[in-house]
Amino acid sequence: MQSIKFDDGFKEFMINDDPSRVIRFNPADYGIIERFDKARKEIAAEVDKIQEDINIKPDGSAEDDLGEAADLLDWTNKLIRDKIDYIFDSQASDIAFGRQSPLSSVKGLPLFERFIRAAQPYIEKEVRKEQEASQKRISKYTSQ
Repeated sequence: MQSIKFDDGFKEFMINDDPSRVIRFNPADYGIIERFDKARKEIAAEVDKIQEDINIKPDGSAEDDLGEAADLLDWTNKLIRDKIDYIFDSQASDIAFGRQSPLSSVKGLPLFERFIRAAQPYIEKEVRKEQEASQKRISKYTSQ
């Protein structure tokens, strides 16, 4: 089969210098910033709720060996993964977290939060660059 190559506008970033863990996104999709903000808020609200109900160990599991706590943690893990996938419109959560719970604590901060804090500035920078380039193209035609 013939293959053609062209710039489709997607940008990529690698997770912790691992070439097998790459997430792609389109900086021309300005909705990614809105999805990022919405998902971050929804995740934070759910995590706040579960922290009131159960104690979480550093590995992201419940301190109490209760079925209800385990179900709540499982539901929250799935919610976080779904929201990360929603942001990127792909299976980005598998790339970002692997088999780990996104609630796992790394030096006191949940893994999902570390990921969001690392990814968001890069994405915002690339979206701004794309917006500026787009504005230049538009002004070339609208200024005449």
